[in-house]
Order: sequence, then C-alpha cells, then structure tokens
Amino acid sequence: MEDAEHVVKPGSRSAGYRSRTAVLFAVAEIVGKLASFGMFAVATRILGPDGFGEFSWAMGLGMMVASFGMFGFDMALIQLGGKDPRKTSQYLTSSVTLRLLIALVGVAVLAVWPIEQEGSKAALLLMALALSLENISLAVRSAAGVLDRQRGAAVNIIIQRVAIAAIAIAVLLAGGGVVGMAAAYLTGTIIGTVAMLILAHIIGATPHLRNLHWSDTKALFIKAILPGAANTMNMQTTRIDVIALARGGNYVNVGYFSSAYKLMETSLFFSDALIRAAMPAMLYAKQPADLGRILRALYSTAAVFYFPLAVAMVIRGGELLGLLFGQEYASGGRTTMIALSWALLALVTLSALTTALLVSNHSADVAAVAAVTMVVKFAIVWPLVDRYGALGAGIAVALAFTTQACLLLWRLHHHAGPVRMGMSLLPAAAASAVMAGVLLLDIALIPALIAGGIAFLAAWWVVARWADPESIARVRAVIGR
Repeated sequence: MEDAEHVVKPGSRSAGYRSRTAVLFAVAEIVGKLASFGMFAVATRILGPDGFGEFSWAMGLGMMVASFGMFGFDMALIQLGGKDPRKTSQYLTSSVTLRLLIALVGVAVLAVWPIEQEGSKAALLLMALALSLENISLAVRSAAGVLDRQRGAAVNIIIQRVAIAAIAIAVLLAGGGVVGMAAAYLTGTIIGTVAMLILAHIIGATPHLRNLHWSDTKALFIKAILPGAANTMNMQTTRIDVIALARGGNYVNVGYFSSAYKLMETSLFFSDALIRAAMPAMLYAKQPADLGRILRALYSTAAVFYFPLAVAMVIRGGELLGLLFGQEYASGGRTTMIALSWALLALVTLSALTTALLVSNHSADVAAVAAVTMVVKFAIVWPLVDRYGALGAGIAVALAFTTQACLLLWRLHHHAGPVRMGMSLLPAAAASAVMAGVLLLDIALIPALIAGGIAFLAAWWVVARWADPESIARVRAVIGR
C-alpha cells in the first residue's frame, strides 16, 4: 500500500481519496483536539482563572516568538515543491535548518528579557521551546502535502496531542502548576516531533545535512519572505490580546478570554481538515476560476458545522464555558463568547482564502492584507481592552478577522474571479434560525443542544433539497467515507 502511494503523481489523487483523507484528518483533529481540550479543562479547574491566564500568557507570547521561526517556510516549501516535487527533501532540510537557527535566537532573547515573576519566565521559556519544535512538525506536514501523502501526518497529530495531554494532566494532578504544565507540553512536543521526522524518512523527504544546499536554502528563504511576513504579522495580530489583557500582572481577564478563545479555536479541527485536504487541489488547479469552485464546496460544507456552533455560542455560550471549564468562567467569558462567535465565522473564511491565495502564488496580497489587519488590531485592541476587558479583546478579534476576510476576498476576486456561493449557504442559515428558537427555550443546556442539533439537521436537509442538493451529496460523501 505504501509503495503504491509512493508512485502516484502529486496532485492526481481522486476525489474519493481526498474525501477519505479529509475524514482521516478530521478524525485525527477530533482526537487531538479532544485530548488538548481535556487537558485545558483540567488546567482551568486546577489552576483557576489566574493560573490558567498565566499559562495562556506564556503560550501566547511563546507563539509570537515562535512565529518568526515558522515564518513563511511552509508555504514556500509547498510552492517550490509543487514545481519540482523531487527536491522536497532538500527544501525540507533547508526549512528545518532555518527554523532551528531562528528558534535559538528567539529563545535566547527571551532568556535575557527581564520578567519579574520567575515562574512566568520559566513557563514562557519552556513554551517558546515547545512551540519552536512544533514548527519542525509543521515543516514535515507541508512536505507531506507536496508529495500528496498526508495520512501519516494525521496519525502523528494524535500521537503528539495525546502525549501532551496525558503528561500535562498527570503533572497538574501531582501539583506541578503552571511551570509543570509547560514542561509537560515541551515533553509531548518532543515526542510528536520525533514521530514527524520518522514520517519524513518514510515518505522519502528525510531532512539531512547532505540535502542542505545553499541554492535551495536561498530560494526557500526568498520565497518565504512575503508569506513569512504575513504569517508573522498574523501571529502578532492574534496574540496581542493576551498581552494587552495581562498588563500589570493581572491574569484573571486573560483566563476568561483564553477559555472562550480556546473553545472557539478547538472547533477549527473541521475547517483545518477541509482546507488541508483541498490544498493539493488548489495547488494543482488548472484554471484560476477553479479556486472559486473549490471554495464554494468548502464553505457550504463547513457551514453545516460552524453556523450552528456560532448560534450556540451566542445564545448559550456562558453555560458552555461553565460546563467545560468550571462555573467561575461562565459569567466572566459569557459576553466574550458572543463576540467570538462572529470571529469564528470570519476566521474559517479567511483561513481558506489565505490558503487559496498563497498556493496560487499571490503571497504579496496576503502579506499586504496581514499588514493592514495588524495595524487595525493594534489600533483598536488597547482602548477596547481598557474599556471592556475580556469582552473588548473578543470585539477586537472579531473586527480584525472580519477586516482580513473582506480584504482577502477582494484580492481573490481580483485574481481568480468571484467566489459564487449562490444559494449554497441558505440551508445552513435557515436551519440555524430554527435551532436558535430551540436554544432560546427555558430548558437545560444539554437537552437544548441535543434538541437544537436535531432541529438544525432536519431543517437543513429540507431546505438543502430545494436550494442546494449538491451540498447533501458532499456531506454524505464526508460522512460515508
């Protein structure tokens, strides 16, 4: 089976294979997200809003630093490898080497950066190391995407996330606190990174010094500049909220905001799986207009999951937080969930648009949009946080993501024509209205969610049969495979 996959030309996989790959990634993401979510559910209860806020601050700032090591090397590898898949191992070697060098500089800067709380600094350094190592796993996943052999990466997602969660929960229960949790995260990430490097060897893209060449490294770096600038700016944009909230060493609001954001972020497993499965089709699309057709199918399928989730976040968001993270988060994060429900839909939209533009070699547009979004976010987050606390951070996220999605859609329209959705979103929108009526009833959360979910599916099916029969076929294919 593995040998048979190896000889398949990249980009020539059937629609059935891609659907099965999407499902495999979805399953892997579900398992991985559930493991991570379980870890954070334990952490929020044991550490409380203040301790969880401190860990979230360390993770957020660590991600901002690690983003320089992530840069645009993944997309550069995809773009260069898509032109010549035979050189994937050389580009992967260059990518890993550059990431390690940047990580060393970033962690060294953090090590000498003065932070009053020693516990916070230790947690920050451990998380920066872990997230920098995770960049290597992302590099291998990009190489697997180029070679159209992504299934092993899905298995490794499970290995890493389960390892991190299991170790972290054990450490938390033993009283390890914030620093212990950060150390557990680093340990699990090391396990996942080793698994990814083994995968690279299996698919014939082993990063090795013999594959390190100046010409390939230079080409990769140059190609990475624009998507790298976009990625780095995006990371600063998405993580500046916790920095703004944590001013003065008060991590409670960080904890409230982070719990709500974690719930939103955890749900992205489905869109990530759809985008990852669609990426090779985007990469090898024969005509620019094909991108619009791919995005229409992606969005209409994603809407069946994200529209009802957004409705639940708006109407019963506080209760969801209380159920998942503890009652002390219910009131503190309830209004933030309303803002993040809109941010969720914007984020799913912009993530797919970003991938479509990058794989079609429009990195300059992505970078320019990221710069505008960062300026907008930095301008609005401080006054909003000062006035409204965690809610202000949620509003800033929603406004920034909406701005970015609109600008990216404009640029894709310019290069590839409009994304014609037609009536494909109508079934999910109509069904969400029906679901909202159920959730507004004065009944307990779990029965309300079950009844609302059933009402949504029934209404979606009825409307989809009339408005967009193709969406039924797509959802059936995903479920069936």
